[in-house]
Amino acid sequence: GKLVIITSTPLYKCPAAPYEAAMLIQHNILMNTKQVQVELYTAEPGPMGVTGAENSMAVRQMVEQKGVVYYPEHVIEKVDPDKKILFFSNNTQVNYDLLLYVPPHKAPNVVVEAGLTDETGWIHVDRNTLETSHRDIYAIGDVVGIPLKVGPLLPKAGVFADIQAKVVANNIALKITGKGNHKEYYGDGECFIEIGGGKAGFGRGNFYNEPAPDIKMYAPRRFWHWGKVWFEKRWFSKWF
Repeated sequence: GKLVIITSTPLYKCPAAPYEAAMLIQHNILMNTKQVQVELYTAEPGPMGVTGAENSMAVRQMVEQKGVVYYPEHVIEKVDPDKKILFFSNNTQVNYDLLLYVPPHKAPNVVVEAGLTDETGWIHVDRNTLETSHRDIYAIGDVVGIPLKVGPLLPKAGVFADIQAKVVANNIALKITGKGNHKEYYGDGECFIEIGGGKAGFGRGNFYNEPAPDIKMYAPRRFWHWGKVWFEKRWFSKWF
């Protein structure tokens, strides 16, 4: 039948994740020779648009070359689970047999009710120190909204939270002990893009660069897939 993947809004955790999911699902389906059509509908105009038009097109080509049918700029308005029909804002209706979706992403209620969020719905911070407008309160990772020169917010991804946490922890320790040097976060980040078949792409660069983020994308190779495996193993062995 038809397996459909949708993103409900342009903002969600990890910009590459829905595209990776589509490619990995398609790969596993082909490996099992099942007659399934995989379709991907996204609210945004292209994959990982914040990384630039060239990189966005490169990811789109990865998706389509895997055999996934891709429909950008389709904002979901309603799902009829009984009839298995999707209704999009452009008046498109799509039937499906199995639906996988990324739900709307928003700040936790406790943060909103505490009055920490701004008009974007996220916590505003100094983009270098991660300090909020409240004394001695910092915010990092998915809960913050850091505007970029190109328009969208800094993507929601673990790599940013990890680096930001180290900056904040360092500066809190400096305030308490008076020892060490002040640190700042300058917008660096990187991301693996799994495509299936033991291969992955890789992107790395600076998201604070102006007038647009400066991101270098590397074509899928087994080297990057094993780089991700090594990264995960190193992370888990370090923390768990």
